[in-house]
Amino acid sequence: VVFTTAAGNIGPRLLQRFTADSINQFTAGLFGGTFLFALTVLHQTDAGFVPSISIAVTFMLAGLSVLQLIYFVHHASVSVTIDEEVAAIARQMETDIASLLDGDDGLDDYSRKVPDKSQYVDNVDATTSGYVTHIHTKRLVDLAREHDTFIDLCEGNGSFLVPGMRLANVTCSLDGEERDALMDGIINAVTVSDSRSPDSDVEFSINLLVEIALRALSPGINDTFTAIACVDRISSALVRPVRTGLRDNIRSDDNKVPRLHIPGLTLRDLLNGAFHPLRRAAFNNVLMTKHLLDALNRLCTIGSHEARNQLQMHADAVMEDINKTDLLKVDREFLQHYYEDVFAKQVRNETKSQ
Repeated sequence: VVFTTAAGNIGPRLLQRFTADSINQFTAGLFGGTFLFALTVLHQTDAGFVPSISIAVTFMLAGLSVLQLIYFVHHASVSVTIDEEVAAIARQMETDIASLLDGDDGLDDYSRKVPDKSQYVDNVDATTSGYVTHIHTKRLVDLAREHDTFIDLCEGNGSFLVPGMRLANVTCSLDGEERDALMDGIINAVTVSDSRSPDSDVEFSINLLVEIALRALSPGINDTFTAIACVDRISSALVRPVRTGLRDNIRSDDNKVPRLHIPGLTLRDLLNGAFHPLRRAAFNNVLMTKHLLDALNRLCTIGSHEARNQLQMHADAVMEDINKTDLLKVDREFLQHYYEDVFAKQVRNETKSQ
C-alpha cells in the first residue's frame, strides 16, 4: 500500500528510497522473523513436550511486532507525504552539490598546467552499457601517477554509456601489458549500473524534483502547491552554485601534479534542467508562474554577475510564455507588473553597486 501510494502520488522512481529505508526494512524483518520463529515453536510442540521458554519468547516478539506496526504506520504516513519527500531529496542534492564545491584533497590544487586536447595520444572505450553511478577518484589518480599520465574522463556521473563509446583520454602512449593494465584500471574504476541513483548525482536529484512538480501540475492531479514546494527546494539547493559558480573538477596527486579531470555540470546545465521544463508546465497557471519568478528573483539577489544574466534569461522566457497564453488581461498585467518591479529593481541595485 505504501509503495502504491508513493508511486501514484509522488513518482515511481522514488520506490528505491522507500525500500532502502531502515524502518521499513526492520519492520519487514521483524514480522517475517516472528512468523518463522512461531512456526518453528509450533512444529516442536506436541503432547509430550511444551517449550515454555520459546512460547514466552514468541509472545514477546508478537507484542514487539504490534508496537512496531504502530510505529511503522506513523513512519509510513510521514514518508509518503510529498513535502517530506521533496525536502529529503533537496537535502541530498544540497549535500552532493556541497561535495562538488568543497575543497577536497587534490581538487583544483595543482602546480603544473593541465594538459590540453592536443596532448591526448590514446583513449579508452566503454565495454558495457549503463549509467555511470560512481567514479573511484583516488583509484584513478593513483593509476595515472603510476603510469605518469593524465586521465581525462569524457563522461561523468549520470551519463549513459554504450559499448565502444569514448570513456577517457590519456596523455601517454603505452604498449602491451602496460597499456592493457591502464585501460582495464580505468574501466574498472568507473562503476556502471542499470539504473541511476540519487546518491552523488545532482542532475538526477533535480530530475526527481522536476518530475514531482510536473506530475503535480498535470491535469489529472492539479496540485499546484506541491509544484511550488519543489520550486522552492530547487532554489534552496542552487544557492551555492549561483553564488560561487561551479569549477572544473581537476584532481592532483600528492605532488600537486594534475592527474585526473572529471566532467561535471555547469551552472547553465543546472538552471536549464530545472527551470525550462517547469516554465513550460506552468503555462496558463498564474500561481505557479508567480512562484517561478519568485524563485528566480530569490537566486538573483544572491547570485554572481554571470548567474544573474542566466536567471534574467529564464525570467524573460517566463514572460515571453505569458504573452502567448490566453490568460485574462488582468492576470497578464499582474504578472507583468510583478516582473518589472522585481527584476527592474535588481538591475537598479546592480547599477548602483557598480
